[in-house]
Amino acid sequence: MSGFQYWPLLRGRQFDLLALQLLTQDNLLTNRIIPMIEPIRDAAGLPRLLKLRNQAGLPTVVIRNPSVGTYGLGTHKRYPLTPFFADANVWSGWWWRPDLQILPAARQVLLIDDFRHLPAPAILMQFHTIVVQNDPRITQAIDHPRRIFLHDPWPRVHRTREFAQYADTPLFTERHWAMHHGFEGISDYSLNGAPYFDKGWPQGTIAFHIAYLRDGGIWLHHFLPLPTGGTQAEQFQYLQGELRRWLASHRHSILWDGPLKELLHYGDINHYPGLGVIKKLSVAHQILSVQQLLS
Repeated sequence: MSGFQYWPLLRGRQFDLLALQLLTQDNLLTNRIIPMIEPIRDAAGLPRLLKLRNQAGLPTVVIRNPSVGTYGLGTHKRYPLTPFFADANVWSGWWWRPDLQILPAARQVLLIDDFRHLPAPAILMQFHTIVVQNDPRITQAIDHPRRIFLHDPWPRVHRTREFAQYADTPLFTERHWAMHHGFEGISDYSLNGAPYFDKGWPQGTIAFHIAYLRDGGIWLHHFLPLPTGGTQAEQFQYLQGELRRWLASHRHSILWDGPLKELLHYGDINHYPGLGVIKKLSVAHQILSVQQLLS
């Protein structure tokens, strides 16, 4: 592997896994994209994805001591992941905790998110890659030849309507800063943000979050329906019109990839595919946009 990389940290939600599955099976990804997956529940989607990515020769990090969700609560698994760690392309990821005890192995990744408990230099050197959270008390204290910068540019909102205060959000814009400070890649939480909620809340409002190139980085433009609302199918058609008008003036800033075209196709046939499909296509388009920038 060579060149600056993108290491999205995904919580293993179904639409995240389906986005990666779509991109992998269509042979659209390179090893510039190294997803880190934190399992949140015992489900068939992750083993299916790991098998697919291993067959494609693409690396995937699986966090073995997840900090969120219910996956780490039980010992018996219907869909065990342990056999996949024998594959060369499935790497072990670990959140650093003072009581962490693991055996040295190749291609292990350590994620550090607490400045109060930093590992000793001898421990750091046992890992292939170190992922450090955006905290000067961590980034300045951790010295390692392969560091990844983890940050969370996603807006802090509690309801979809609150995106109205953010017309655009910088998503992947700190590449040059990270390279200048010795990082080999950037990590973020993609289109989810760092806060995790095991069960969301029912919302009648949908939105589009579309990645595009701006000022040498990747930004997101947020599309919201009218305040008067309507059914989700009506909101979807309204957002389709807003997206198409925006695309007409940003045609040179957008990556016209398969996921974006599929999203537009649902508007052409006047079919609302459901919020999960919208999220899947949005995540896939965002990852491809970052990959295109890095290429």
